Amino acid sequence: METGKCFVQDKVNEFLAKVPDTDGFIFGTPVHFAASSGMLSSFMDRAFYGRRNLFSHKPASAVASCRRGGATATLDEINKYFGMNNMPIVSSQYWNMVHGSKPEEVQKDEEGMQTMRTLGNNMAWILKSIEAGKMAGIELPKNEPIVMTNFIR
Repeated sequence: METGKCFVQDKVNEFLAKVPDTDGFIFGTPVHFAASSGMLSSFMDRAFYGRRNLFSHKPASAVASCRRGGATATLDEINKYFGMNNMPIVSSQYWNMVHGSKPEEVQKDEEGMQTMRTLGNNMAWILKSIEAGKMAGIELPKNEPIVMTNFIR
């Protein structure tokens, strides 16, 4: 933890090296048993652990692709990483999900595809708004030190 790197040498450290220069994030996953893929949840556990200051104030969004159900639970799972790391969550016109078992089926989900386009437009607008605010001299909020309360007395 002192190095800011994960002790497992793989793609997580490559990702973490790019985070300081990244303006925003969109994390996507197929739905497996009403949750994100194990690969994504493991990646996010390792990438986000103890790195609030690295991700703070960077907008993020989650997207899910499913055959039929479980997407809202999956989106909720991913969005918790953002909420606990002080990241604005970018939304769309509906839940950020598409439906289909194969890419060609997903492309036929007209509502889902429109939701993804709207999400992309909203993310671009948020990023431009943040940049305009910086140029106007508006500083990002300062993070208070985290207070951890233990309710076991």
